[in-house]
Amino acid sequence: MLLFPVISPAQTPDISPDSLRVSLYNLAADSMGGRQTGELGDWKAQEWIAGQFRRLGLQPAGDNGTFFQVIPFTRVFIDTTSRISVGRSRTMLAVGRDFLFSAARVSFSLDGMRAIFGGWADRPDTWIDSATASGRMVVLAVSDSLRELRQVFAILAPVRQAPFYRAATAVAVAALDRVAPDLIPQFLAGRITTDTTPLATSGPAPILTVTPAAARLFLAADPRTARPGQLGDSLHGEIRYRRTPLAYPARNVVAVLPGRDSILSRQYVSLSAHHDHVGFTGRPVDHDSTYAFNRVVRPMGADSPLRPATPAESIRIKAIRDSLHVSHKPRPDSVFNGADDDGSGTVALIEIARTLSRGSGLRRSLLFVSHAAEERGLLGSAWYTDHPTVARDSIVGEVDMDMIGRGNATDLPKGGVGYLEVIGSKRLSKDYGDLLEQVNARLPQPFTFNYEFDAPGHPLQYYCRADHYSYARYGIPAMALSRGEHADYHQVTDEPAYIDYTALARVATLARNFVTAVANRDRPPAVDGTKPTDPHAPCRQ
Repeated sequence: MLLFPVISPAQTPDISPDSLRVSLYNLAADSMGGRQTGELGDWKAQEWIAGQFRRLGLQPAGDNGTFFQVIPFTRVFIDTTSRISVGRSRTMLAVGRDFLFSAARVSFSLDGMRAIFGGWADRPDTWIDSATASGRMVVLAVSDSLRELRQVFAILAPVRQAPFYRAATAVAVAALDRVAPDLIPQFLAGRITTDTTPLATSGPAPILTVTPAAARLFLAADPRTARPGQLGDSLHGEIRYRRTPLAYPARNVVAVLPGRDSILSRQYVSLSAHHDHVGFTGRPVDHDSTYAFNRVVRPMGADSPLRPATPAESIRIKAIRDSLHVSHKPRPDSVFNGADDDGSGTVALIEIARTLSRGSGLRRSLLFVSHAAEERGLLGSAWYTDHPTVARDSIVGEVDMDMIGRGNATDLPKGGVGYLEVIGSKRLSKDYGDLLEQVNARLPQPFTFNYEFDAPGHPLQYYCRADHYSYARYGIPAMALSRGEHADYHQVTDEPAYIDYTALARVATLARNFVTAVANRDRPPAVDGTKPTDPHAPCRQ
């Protein structure tokens, strides 16, 4: 006896690689501007997705009979007219060029403050004491071994616990050279939030990330050779934060394909992706040189450690770049198209809706959610599950698709035709994960599931970095499907031309067959895992 119904080709059209390709070239076009939350391109993407749902005859399940759930975000960001001047010469330092803020978004004045060298950020034995730091801007040097920005941010946690931090007026970490120039606009964009409390005017010492040149100006000395406690120059200026509405609203796009069973249709199987991405670069880069460099030096794109190329790697990069330039000249590129992240999941969502919207007769209803603001910290899915447009306890399972258009051997060391990463499928319900394996086994070409990134404590934290988690925190069986991070992750080279549309269609088919199996079962997946006691507690991988 079958545990789930077989989908009949006569009933359900095939997932079409060509249909996926046409959709993705629309969604991930340069004209979408990288789909940054609150920008025009993101709004256009929302409208396009809603138009596809409407065309397919899905029912709107957003606010007030629409396909949209508006999220009341505001943007909090540093005023880019803020300046710091140093010494009698009043040398001016500018936001984005000379300094950024790493933590503590508090407006404050620097007038009359003096800088002091506080030691090496990654060597607590060199730190000054609280009495020496009192009322000063404490400047910290950073060892050359910490080339990755995330490593620098990681050492800020013990810094914030240090006695000198509690006494200092501000802290400046000389590490802005670790930030890739094309990422600066993302820092300047600030954060989006639904918090409406007034901006703080006091609080813990603000932490600035500054260039080594700015640190030298603050101290009137090279921080690499300064002694802890050495006083620097006087500072002037004011750092201001602002709050504004988003230029364009952030909206989850929500639709329902109703089930046919009079009882079970009141339950939902959720299928999701996210439509936002990260916008523009700070300055145009040569597309082909970036493509070549990342394949040699940054095989996981933005998740790779940032380091200079070795001489041997430089030779390889030049060879790849030159071979690319044989067929076309250098191409300036400034748009993070997000074709795989997560254009691939979004167009799969629409294609699945297309194949099921023609009388498939599912017993339970399907809930299609294109989440906003995933790149800002899963904010769109968090808002949806905190404020669901259907009863939360009526959602019996969730499948999120994110970066499902690549994953071959040329993309990942372990990649291949059958490669698929599965996250969270058995954490809350072994029944749920087992069913996925059964559905997969019935494909003409089953996938080989990689569960390693689902392991508790895995350093890449994938379980906490995909929208499925927003559902899992409420005890809803949830999983994320991905074909993995590659050299074009969060790079301008994540474009539709590099997607494997046949592989994308296979993942979409698996997801379609799985949600169909869940929708047609007599019973929802049995929950036998430990439900989180507090859905708003920090996620634990």
